[in-house]
Amino acid sequence: MTPRYGRVSDYLWILIVAGLIYPVVRYSTGPSLNAGPVEQGPLLVGLPALDSLLEDSRGRPVLMNFWATWCTPCIGELPGIDNVYRSMQGEACAVAVDIGDPRLETVLDFREDMSLSMPVVWLDENDAAILKGRWDLPDVLPVSIVLDAEGTETVRVAGVRDESFFLEALSGIVPEDTASTGTTSDDRLHINLVGTPGDSMTAALMDLSLELAGEDGVDFFDPAAPADSAMMMELHLPFTGVPYAQPCIGSACGRISRTPEELVLTVGSLAN
Repeated sequence: MTPRYGRVSDYLWILIVAGLIYPVVRYSTGPSLNAGPVEQGPLLVGLPALDSLLEDSRGRPVLMNFWATWCTPCIGELPGIDNVYRSMQGEACAVAVDIGDPRLETVLDFREDMSLSMPVVWLDENDAAILKGRWDLPDVLPVSIVLDAEGTETVRVAGVRDESFFLEALSGIVPEDTASTGTTSDDRLHINLVGTPGDSMTAALMDLSLELAGEDGVDFFDPAAPADSAMMMELHLPFTGVPYAQPCIGSACGRISRTPEELVLTVGSLAN
């Protein structure tokens, strides 16, 4: 058995037809992505700004979504959360808290490609570390926490959830698909590896990925292959900084790793 190199090409005809029907846009997530014009919400900086926002939201339930631009599942989840925020505006609050991008410019660039009406808060590395300790956050993203009107935590999940999940959570219903420990329900490691066949670093990352996740736990994507490129767009995998590997547990992912040493550290952090 070999890693799933050929998995994407088996469905090439489906991707071609889909490409003719739906325009492919950066960070696209399907029909719910920014349905209709979306006015860009505020970008706030720093932990005091987040604390102030949470204090101002007292009396309403709050959804805090912790994310980063390198977190591919996060990018797919954000538009759905924003739809929930808009549908419940006035009754509930939502905030997207970036705790994984050391540079503010990275978030500013991201906002040129995606408009979100809910507030976005960017934290530098020091503030992010303080926040992770305060809320006991795991080393995976996305993580979502729902607070009730009194500020008490009612729901905590790691990994992607759909709009109905968040609507229920903000309405005071604890959804069935809830991991109270902050972990995902699927604890199997899988790694998305993006690189060029024949490249030495790609080969090194592949060898380690197979060792860590097994043959069934590795998906390989060559950006130069049309079918792989289309699937990368669907999965929101970056086209820059190749080769790289992104380890995930369920629908929660760790940082993109560009060397075997980085991959070992990232996978180790997911296990903690």
